[in-house]
Formats: sequence, structure tokens, C-alpha cells
Amino acid sequence: MRTFIAIEIPETVKVELAKLQAELRRTGAEVGWANPDTIHLTLRFLGETEERQLDQVKQLCANTAAEFHPFTLRLKDTGYFPNYRQPRVLWVGLAGEMEVATQLQKRLEEQVIEMGFDHEDKPFKPHLTIGRVKSSKNVKPLVAKADMYVLPELSFEVGELVLFKSELHPAGARYTALARSELRKN
Repeated sequence: MRTFIAIEIPETVKVELAKLQAELRRTGAEVGWANPDTIHLTLRFLGETEERQLDQVKQLCANTAAEFHPFTLRLKDTGYFPNYRQPRVLWVGLAGEMEVATQLQKRLEEQVIEMGFDHEDKPFKPHLTIGRVKSSKNVKPLVAKADMYVLPELSFEVGELVLFKSELHPAGARYTALARSELRKN
């Protein structure tokens, strides 16, 4: 099964992301919009994970979570990968205690590599994917509107890691939480 480790975002953030998506939809660009209910901050995509590895991955998440205290993130800006001329992924950036998020991701990376998973090629760039551009139709207005959109000053506390199973369906990916690991409270 395909799995990944992520941070869930609260409903208040999902509502704001849905508002942003609605505004960007008005450009008429051809975008596969992420379901706001499933938007998350991916810390580590594991890919195909065998059933026999799940308990070890769950324990790895619990151990890593126990090393970190809850921390705060906030919405920052909008952007696109790879660039504004040829956007393929639309995202919302994050700010706040980014050094903690980065250390958490780095620790997970070290441990999953020890387990035998491949090294992640791309550097960690914390973001919330809101859509994937399907064609160049109306891309310029889409980028212009995304650049001008002012996100609210909205922050949230990260208090747990979630191990998800990802199932691909014609209507989009479905994510199921397999395990939740609370960050250290004291």
C-alpha cells in the first residue's frame, strides 16, 4: 500500500484554503483542485509500504513524535512549482516555527532511510498543495490572482504526526489515517 507521514491541518485552515480555491477557480484555468478536507502537510512520502513494515513505521512515528514538543505554524503566501511561467502545482506556504518542522522532517527522513526506504531526492519545502495545473489555459490570470490573494493571519498548533494510507481513485486520492502519534506535551 502507498503510505506517507503528514501533519493534518485544522478545519479553520481548510475553510480558508477552500475560499482561495474558489477565487482561483474564477480564472477558468484547468486545475485539478485538491479536496480541502484532505489537504495536509506531507513530511515524508514513503510510497509502497509492505504490510509487514507498518508496525515498524508506526513505532518510528511514535518515537519521533515523542522527541518534539507541539509547535505553531501559520499560513504565509501562495506559490507554484516549478515556477510562475510553467506552474504545475499551486500551493500555500507556511511560516512560524519552521525550524522545528524542518528538524521533525529531517528526523523522520533519517529513520525511514535506516528502515530501508529510498532517500528523498527533493529538499523539504513545507507547503499545502491546493491544486495541480492540467494545461496552459488561463495560466497567466491564475498566477496573477494567486500572487495578489491575501491570506488571513491564521496559525495552528501541530500536536501530532499521522501515518496515512493513500488510495488512488478516479475521483481523486483517498487518505486513511493508519496511526496517530502525539508530540511530547511536557
